[in-house]
Amino acid sequence: MLAIEMLPAGHGDALVVEYGTRDDTHRVLVDAGTRHSWDAVRARLAAMPDRRYEAFVVTHVDEDHIGGSIKLLGDPGLRNRVRDVWFNGFVHSRRGGNVLGPVDGERLTKLIVDGGFRWNDPFPDRVSPGVGGPVVVPSTGPLPRFELPGGATAVLLSPSPPKLKRMADEWERTVVAAGLVPGKGAGGAGSGGGIFTKTVKALPKTLSEAKLAKLAGPTDKDDKAPNGSSIAFVLEHGGKRALLGADAHPDVLVPALRRYADEVGEDRVRIDLCKLPHHASDGNVTSELISVMDARRYLVSTNGDKFAHPDDAAMARIVVSSKRAPAIYCNFATVRTTPWVDRGAALGATVVLPKPGTSGLRVSG
Repeated sequence: MLAIEMLPAGHGDALVVEYGTRDDTHRVLVDAGTRHSWDAVRARLAAMPDRRYEAFVVTHVDEDHIGGSIKLLGDPGLRNRVRDVWFNGFVHSRRGGNVLGPVDGERLTKLIVDGGFRWNDPFPDRVSPGVGGPVVVPSTGPLPRFELPGGATAVLLSPSPPKLKRMADEWERTVVAAGLVPGKGAGGAGSGGGIFTKTVKALPKTLSEAKLAKLAGPTDKDDKAPNGSSIAFVLEHGGKRALLGADAHPDVLVPALRRYADEVGEDRVRIDLCKLPHHASDGNVTSELISVMDARRYLVSTNGDKFAHPDDAAMARIVVSSKRAPAIYCNFATVRTTPWVDRGAALGATVVLPKPGTSGLRVSG
């Protein structure tokens, strides 16, 4: 069994990856949404008091991924469910490039250290006896593989060393400007930022093949340093694969997936569950990214706040470039996702939304 539950994390990610059998189920938690969405995420996590997480992966420091993570590790009712934390902090800056960023990363650092969590424990080039090395993919050689309890394997795809190095100056500059010492941690509840709705052009009522092709055309690629430092990986179990794309850049994911395909002997690597990077933004979901995979199910995690994701261009690229008729699962029914239900059906794609009045969605591989 392999499944991903997309929790109602606002415009962020909070993903529970389940694998194993009905009698022996294991879980990995990837991010915990925004500070604003924490109440909804917490309610879902607290509703299952017997759940434990083999790893809690905090992919990067953007607030829509780390905001709820700070809340979780500070929550006395939930933090004891976490076994290991995977997170690249400033303390890893001397192990292959400075990592991630700024003040919320310092807040999470303090919570990890004070909470006594095992930090990046599986990763080589340890920072200290109690802290493992950076989560990073070497430029050459086999992709790093790490075994998880229950017979699963995590295959790292991102970040690359150059993407980590880009964050060095930004981390230090931002933290020092806030009156803090990089790597020493910080208190506080975490920053939240405002919530607003971005206005974008409505999707046409009908999409001919010509309109779809135009919509799927190239746009500027994401070059934001925090997104580029995202931890992205494939979780393998029982012959099935789930791609957790975080907000990783396509110029890292595409060559990493090609390396992965070479390693497993496939021309277009099979992915059973693909959690699309950056909430299906047009800067991260490129036609090339879709073309290097043979994906069966695509997952979109966002309520559309702030950035109006998923972008129509990204959705169009999935339809145009998928090897098979795609199935796209969204954890919110919004003005951005709902129009794609009938537009997608007319183009041979299936778009699945939560039941009316609900949010969040669980998808099996």
